[in-house]
Amino acid sequence: MRARVSGFRWVDLEDGRTVDRTHACELLEMYVGAQDGPGEDVFSLTVCTPSALAEQLDHHPFLIGRHWLFVRELRPDRVTAWLADRIAVLDAPTWSELAEKVGRIGHWEFEDYDHSTGT
Repeated sequence: MRARVSGFRWVDLEDGRTVDRTHACELLEMYVGAQDGPGEDVFSLTVCTPSALAEQLDHHPFLIGRHWLFVRELRPDRVTAWLADRIAVLDAPTWSELAEKVGRIGHWEFEDYDHSTGT
């Protein structure tokens, strides 16, 4: 089973405000479902530039980055294209397992290790 992205929503940008592309920290929702089935789930992540991250750390000295995507410059079309490509190649036998991979975006050897085959 493979994933498909049916849409993206830049929650913080819906009001039409202008954003400094080099200093941005914006919430992005991804609507993802199985390629061969109906329905979708919402996955959220924060897209953040280095300067905005530094500012966040001034206010919160500890941040957990699991659902953050760091970019040099916020270019929404590039971010969503990259994410859609990355998600489209994910594969798993069930939606639950596939959704776990989408929720991680990246690869973590321990979580992705197939104990039955040793790969």
